[in-house]
Amino acid sequence: MNDKEIDLNFDDIKIGDLDAETVSTGMASEETPSETAIDEDDINIGDKKAPIVMLFGPPTSGKSMTLVRLARYLRKLGYIVKADTTFKSGDAYRGRCDRFHKNLNTKEALDGNAFNEFLMVKVIKHGKTICQILEAAGEHYFNPKEQDQISARNFRPYMTQIIRNLPNRKIWVFIMEASGKDHASVKASYVGRIRNCKHQLIRSSDRVVILYNKVDQKEELFENGHLHITSAEKAMEDEYVGLSTVFKNTNPITSLWRRTNYRFVPFCTGYYDDQVGTKPKYTESEEMYPRLLWGQLMKCIKG
Repeated sequence: MNDKEIDLNFDDIKIGDLDAETVSTGMASEETPSETAIDEDDINIGDKKAPIVMLFGPPTSGKSMTLVRLARYLRKLGYIVKADTTFKSGDAYRGRCDRFHKNLNTKEALDGNAFNEFLMVKVIKHGKTICQILEAAGEHYFNPKEQDQISARNFRPYMTQIIRNLPNRKIWVFIMEASGKDHASVKASYVGRIRNCKHQLIRSSDRVVILYNKVDQKEELFENGHLHITSAEKAMEDEYVGLSTVFKNTNPITSLWRRTNYRFVPFCTGYYDDQVGTKPKYTESEEMYPRLLWGQLMKCIKG
């Protein structure tokens, strides 16, 4: 993507000291597959207009903490961020909603299944719903243990209902990890999963964001506290071979200044300091990260 699309000069953004010796990015804060049974009956989305943002990523990719970091940032801007209690009936789902609101104020790293199964969150400003954010278990999107299941048909029923049957614009936020922990074959399968979604599910009215999470773990992308966005996107493309081809812009005119049909966002949820006998302490990342993500989401919502 051309940097001019973001209307910011990323290479001039200073994000502070990221000393790896003083900041731990322990995986305990990220997601792990939920082991509880999925109660998918009685799903209801009353708002058929507000776009639905889908945080799409495998287990441990950081969907829950991405939502937490974004929600904290939006609350500072005066937005109302709340779980949609009408999305699913029953005490279990209401309990999930309560935990979400509690987790927004915690200073501890969240458990991997912090939001447990699925959750719909609304972002509201001046009484109007700006967007709805779907948080779901990572294995519902892509399960690294079942790499051969890359077809877009292998979605849970509630996700199929949301993707195929609702008229709302979908904003697909595909989360890619900069940690480098996954084998190349897993990354290739994940790209295959995304390719199938692109061909079978993503409509022309939908929008796509590529979120390169845990970018703070790539020290080579920083110089004197500055993040180099162009280098970050290149690193993402090198790790996830073929992804840029999936979203190649084939329009003979717009391709002159925008080679892909996605918006690229480097991201960091925060930093996690190990505590003896307790959960790791969570310190949220610099505001530039959620600011960039929200800026790109707003462009997807409006255009």
